[in-house]
Amino acid sequence: MKALARPTLLLLPTDRPVFSKFGGAPDLDDRHANWPTSKVTRRFPKREITTSMGFIAQLDLSEVRAAGGPDWLPDQGRLYFFAEPWMGAALHVAVLDGLKSPIAVPVLPKGFPLVERRIAMTPATSYPDLEWLVDDLSELDIDSDALDRLADFPSAHMPTPEHRIGGHASAIQGLNMEFECEQMLAALEGREPKATRLRDTDWRLLLQVDTDADLKTKWGDGGRLYYWIREADARAGDFSKIQMVGQSH
Repeated sequence: MKALARPTLLLLPTDRPVFSKFGGAPDLDDRHANWPTSKVTRRFPKREITTSMGFIAQLDLSEVRAAGGPDWLPDQGRLYFFAEPWMGAALHVAVLDGLKSPIAVPVLPKGFPLVERRIAMTPATSYPDLEWLVDDLSELDIDSDALDRLADFPSAHMPTPEHRIGGHASAIQGLNMEFECEQMLAALEGREPKATRLRDTDWRLLLQVDTDADLKTKWGDGGRLYYWIREADARAGDFSKIQMVGQSH
């Protein structure tokens, strides 16, 4: 498990005037992009409506690189993350010099906007879950106590709440998210998945957002949002194929 450790960045509170932050209103203007929306089907009465997404976070990639972030991310640019309480999306915005009039904030879904909090980034080490290491836990020749210790090991090294960039994801409902992302993108592109096992995929954890009482976030029943990107896309600066997975207890 330790041999397969990956570096990660913990996203912690700070009072410093950095660009990267959770919540509040995004620091962009109408030259960058329109506010992202999605279509939702209401059940009673049944109808499809367009709803504005809530703003989750913004990251300055130069701050990520300076803190020792993943080398597969560009060292310049800004990322803006949006989501709904039940699904999500991500938006890449090119860097422009200065801001003119701020983008208008529309009526947002229940639970938004989040409390604004600037982000400090601290290097740490992440470890894979057991499901990432072996396809069948019954193949491990260890007793139940040792199995429990191994299962608890990755999370024992992390703070709560656990907001992070890069490294191994801290999954709640089983660690199959990389392959799930590959399947989702393959379906959108009309092709077969390029990997049959999650360990063989090119998907990397871009951002993990935890339930956080101070931010007034609660994803499902105390869950997390996971934004994923293929390493080749990230290195090329292509953030158009990001996939998001939400998990809850």
